[in-house]
Amino acid sequence: MNFGKVQSSFETAAKQAGLLGTLFWWDLGNNRVDHRILLEHADKAGLDKSLLPSAVKPATAFKRAWRAAARRIGDGLLLREIAETPDQIVVAVVREHPDVLNLDLRYEVLARATFAKSTDSIALLEKHPILDGLGALFDHFSAITTEDVRAMVLGFVRKSGLSIRHAGGVYFIPPSLSDTLRALTEVLRSIGGNTTWALPVADLGDAAAMLGSLARETLDAEIGAVEAELAAFDARDVDTRDSTLQRRLKKFDELRGRTNLMAGALSFRADALLEKLVTLEGAVKRRLLGEPAQQSLVAAGEQAAIIEAYDADVGF
Repeated sequence: MNFGKVQSSFETAAKQAGLLGTLFWWDLGNNRVDHRILLEHADKAGLDKSLLPSAVKPATAFKRAWRAAARRIGDGLLLREIAETPDQIVVAVVREHPDVLNLDLRYEVLARATFAKSTDSIALLEKHPILDGLGALFDHFSAITTEDVRAMVLGFVRKSGLSIRHAGGVYFIPPSLSDTLRALTEVLRSIGGNTTWALPVADLGDAAAMLGSLARETLDAEIGAVEAELAAFDARDVDTRDSTLQRRLKKFDELRGRTNLMAGALSFRADALLEKLVTLEGAVKRRLLGEPAQQSLVAAGEQAAIIEAYDADVGF
């Protein structure tokens, strides 16, 4: 039985018993599409543009270009960035010379290329075959490529899906996002050699209970990972960058949103998970903002009220 027949039988079961959600996975081919064209495909499919990658900045395209060129180098040569200033980026082809006698490494600069940020132009200060392809690579990476497409898909499933496997790759998408998933798959199929699979899950037997248990375990493990990371910050007893803490606050928002999403779709209690998030978020805010502990207790009380109201909405 091919996948089409399996999908058809699952769709029939979901129509009869109700849709619990969709299992989604994909295989990306080679992608290169102009950002303007990507927007047109999104419009046609009805995909929320906030899910799309941003247009590639010229400086970013150049960085991707020289790093791609660096992966093709052999014969003891390296391609290294010398400097990035507000005006330019300079990279060089270098040869590494081991100094066995002095236990040292010395580097010989063979050729250099510069990228002018004001004009988005590349200049070769010295000729070298490795640098000859930078222009073509820059043109290639000025568009949306597979790297951007992969980030787009992962951004969606990590925010709105549940990984079915520890290694990732297969995600459960709640039924409230079925239209978004359909639009995303339409865009993926229209921009490159990409293959997507979507398998409806019928609300039969203990499917909801099994997926709900998996969701709790997965989300609890993700929260535990953040908790361990914060504990490691404390153990090192060093100042943590504000930007690092801000990213953790964004992570809490993502986890909270996904927890509520999965709890609603699979009808499981999420109060213990949400309480953990409140506690961790309060700790980060105290480190970042100097927030007194009493304010965190108030936030916890507010969260408890939200949980109680949420449980009432879903029938607990």
